[in-house]
Amino acid sequence: MTLTGWTTYYRYAQCKHKLKGLDCWVRRKLRVIKLKQLKRVYTIARFYRRNGVDEYQAWIGALSGKGLWRKSAIPQSHQAMNLQRFKEQGLVSTLERWQELANRP
Repeated sequence: MTLTGWTTYYRYAQCKHKLKGLDCWVRRKLRVIKLKQLKRVYTIARFYRRNGVDEYQAWIGALSGKGLWRKSAIPQSHQAMNLQRFKEQGLVSTLERWQELANRP
């Protein structure tokens, strides 16, 4: 709701680059939240495996000593939590909504 409200408010502004950055940041933050919910290495690896990452790569990603913010940017996280998954869960893209509101290509 808040994202669509912001987009509606700024629909006349020339802010395509800013909205694209906001979309990326929101998706990354949602990946962090999901990884934090999983808590343990084993559950992260199992989540990766269930979402299409091969076993070796799933364990490499899960065993990474990086913090959650950095781990949310690795290819395994992007593959397991891709754009299609977010759309299925109902996440609205601010950039796409902005283009719809202003009839932009």
